[in-house]
Amino acid sequence: MYAQDFNELGFLCSHWPLKPENPTLLLVHGAGLNHAQWQAQMTGLRESANVIAVDLPGHALSAHHDGEQTIAAYADVLAELAEYLMCDNLTLVGHSMGGAVCLEYAVRYPDRLAGLVLLNTGARLKVMPELLDKIRQDFSGFVSDMTRQALTDGADQALMEPFEDLLLQGDMDVVINDFSACNAFDRMDSLNKVCCPSLILCAELDAMTPPKYAQYLSEHLPDSHFELIEGAAHLSPMEHPQEVNQSIRQFVTSI
Repeated sequence: MYAQDFNELGFLCSHWPLKPENPTLLLVHGAGLNHAQWQAQMTGLRESANVIAVDLPGHALSAHHDGEQTIAAYADVLAELAEYLMCDNLTLVGHSMGGAVCLEYAVRYPDRLAGLVLLNTGARLKVMPELLDKIRQDFSGFVSDMTRQALTDGADQALMEPFEDLLLQGDMDVVINDFSACNAFDRMDSLNKVCCPSLILCAELDAMTPPKYAQYLSEHLPDSHFELIEGAAHLSPMEHPQEVNQSIRQFVTSI
């Protein structure tokens, strides 16, 4: 993997320079997370695409980026990165909050994408006020709660610990900003502006963004394909990487 930087925005690449003959996947992480959540996709999809995992402003490799932490601002930063990369065949892949960022990008820049992959996300992402209070008052307790909610019951300890570490790496204020940004996000009335093909991937057991969120996206995005990953919870890219990778690979090939 190759670590790169553009305007204080850090990202990892499967190939550098990018292979112009390959499609490019730009992976966008969830709230409070970072590029490391995509490890299984970085390795599993590198033979069929240029795979890039970005850290949004304030996160991990982009911790010193002073950009505003809102969904719209994140989308604009991605647009700057995409212009720098000069990709002719770009597909955005977003998980949870990252899906909201990718959806915002597709609404704001409808002619710049070859495809859109939305994993366990929605057109609106309301957050309970109690969750924000929990982050402020008991961050370690929030991390424990989030781990239980994001993974299936009985998840492998070898997966739970790395996920907890990912959350604990985040600055508390950045995590609060991420979840506040999710709470303010609402594109339910703008989905008809998205003109590229979309893959909607949802997890059967996702309690954080239930399948009904994905179903709404599928019903209102003009050119979409819906897939359900059985037995998976919110963190399906880490817990069910083979199924997620196969769906993404087939989608990219189809477009």
